[in-house]
Amino acid sequence: MLKMVGNCWFFLVCAFWAGACFGSFINAAALRIVRGQDWMSAPSRCFACNKKLTWRQNMPLIGWLSHLGKAGCCEAEIPIRYFWVELVAGLILAGHFVVFGAQLTLVFLPFLVLCGIIFLTDMEAFHIPDIASLGGTILGLIFVLAELPGLPGLRDAFIGGVLGFAMIYAINLSYRFWRGVDGMGFGDVKLMMMFGVWLGPMMLLPILFLASTVGALVGVGYILTQKISSKSAKMPPQSDITTLALPFGCFLVPAAIFLHFFDMTPLLGLTY
Repeated sequence: MLKMVGNCWFFLVCAFWAGACFGSFINAAALRIVRGQDWMSAPSRCFACNKKLTWRQNMPLIGWLSHLGKAGCCEAEIPIRYFWVELVAGLILAGHFVVFGAQLTLVFLPFLVLCGIIFLTDMEAFHIPDIASLGGTILGLIFVLAELPGLPGLRDAFIGGVLGFAMIYAINLSYRFWRGVDGMGFGDVKLMMMFGVWLGPMMLLPILFLASTVGALVGVGYILTQKISSKSAKMPPQSDITTLALPFGCFLVPAAIFLHFFDMTPLLGLTY
């Protein structure tokens, strides 16, 4: 019994560490994509002085903590975001291992990594790269054709992809007729297509509902905070509900991962 418990903890720690390593990759890939740099094969370099990083400096979590948030090569400040992304990625992968087991964790690992890259690029530059969204869609279809476990069948994956694309495209088209401008970027359309392929059509409405609700609450909260701050400083408000732009992918991605972990479609009466 003790041996089994020890083995579980060992694999859990391994899953966390692997997730942190992928978090480090997600950080680097997102930054390079935003800058238009090679994100696949180029060696890791300091973002401040461009010096090639040693393996110790590249260690996830430890690299940041060992120098207290400063680059070991030039003492430049390393944003705390890098530490948090590695930590959250480690926790997500460890949690996935606990909930779904090793096999499904390996199947969904590319999906989780691509979601992390999409979240950061959208947060950083309001940009969802095609290499992540369309690439993730194609990879998901390949996995579905290979009949890997945990994924929807080919019919459901195809319907999910088409429905995810059409749903957001129709919403954006309606908003454009109403207001004369796009309400969402085309990257969100392709992102929902990717979700439909990986998670199936029944997950799309819950993802959209959860992301929209949280996004609306964050937007309203931000605007109220700005108005209160402006009023206390006796300045005109800086933004309002009609002009505030939020990266919707940063709400879609957490909603998709949350609902992947906690599938609520049976509670909503949605079944395949």
